[in-house]
Amino acid sequence: MESDNPRARRFRIVVRGRLSQRLGSAFDDVTLERRSGQTVLSGATGQAELDSVLARLTDLGIEPLSVEDDD
Repeated sequence: MESDNPRARRFRIVVRGRLSQRLGSAFDDVTLERRSGQTVLSGATGQAELDSVLARLTDLGIEPLSVEDDD
């Protein structure tokens, strides 16, 4: 998710498990990196958009293991 917001920052969210292609499509505005036993979602966003991604994860029953600024 590339944001035109001058206050945008890079983020990384690590979740348990490898998100399927179908679940990953719910996050087309971020980059997904599937690793052994984990998926890393990353992108550039403002706080409101980051909150939206976190809410979408919760709605799908996916618990973040970590959320970090990637700056």
